[in-house]
Amino acid sequence: MKNWPSIAPFGKCISIPGGDLFYYDSGNSAPDSGAADKPALVLIHGLGDEADTWRHVFPILAAAGYRVIAPDLPGFGRSVWKGKIGVNCHSDAILRLISMTGAAESGHPAVLAGSSMGAGISEMAAFKRPDLIKGLILIDGCFPFKGGIGKGFYLLGLPHIGEKWYRGFRKNHEAAWKSLYPYYRDLDAMNTEDRDFLRERVIARVESTDQEHGYLSTMRSMNVFFLFWKQRMIRKIKSYPGKISFLWGEEDGVLSPDKADLVRSIRPDAELVFIPGAGHLPQQEKPEFCAEQMLRILKED
Repeated sequence: MKNWPSIAPFGKCISIPGGDLFYYDSGNSAPDSGAADKPALVLIHGLGDEADTWRHVFPILAAAGYRVIAPDLPGFGRSVWKGKIGVNCHSDAILRLISMTGAAESGHPAVLAGSSMGAGISEMAAFKRPDLIKGLILIDGCFPFKGGIGKGFYLLGLPHIGEKWYRGFRKNHEAAWKSLYPYYRDLDAMNTEDRDFLRERVIARVESTDQEHGYLSTMRSMNVFFLFWKQRMIRKIKSYPGKISFLWGEEDGVLSPDKADLVRSIRPDAELVFIPGAGHLPQQEKPEFCAEQMLRILKED
């Protein structure tokens, strides 16, 4: 799978139990800006996405002196996985990654920023190891969220139905491309380089049997999670000692901002900031504003 050129030099791979995890890592590239005193920032993509979703915010955050890490979750992008895939697998992989790379340790925890499903993965990792994760920046997503998910999501989780839907895109690449439109306020308004990159990426994704497995296995694990883990997550949200902040695309057509109301009712200290002119993926449509708000949250912590 193609890498975005400006962040390609930061690509690395690490072997952890279950498979090989690809990730971008800026390292401590700005020592004069007090990087040693700043937490590492780990960026976690959503369902059917990869680390390159952060391609425009990654350099901005790194230039501000933060060590920035953005992995492909197990079974997605360039992360080749042999073990079981699901939301618990993803959160465990994040914890292993930050521990093995020295990005976080007790006494010097990291901050996780997750997009869509990645927001929920961020929460799960933080609740498992709050000593390693001091704060959460949840971007257009959270676990659990108000109102639950639609019937269509559960339907795709049924045996054979999800596979038929996913494989249908292999016969119709134009349909695969058009499937991206709901996630953006205006995909056509993005520059040609971005649109060409996204088109190549979605075609590579639907043609990959490994990514089909990663996508559907993760989706099915989310169905189980939403059905049985809601109360446990509510308890964890209440007791989590770190800071929780929300950034939300003002024109998100996939998950409306009121989906965050459940978490915010449990944690009234959780800030919600709207990103104007953005849909479900503000890190791609409004990267400068998104990065600016992330840096502000980090500085206020």
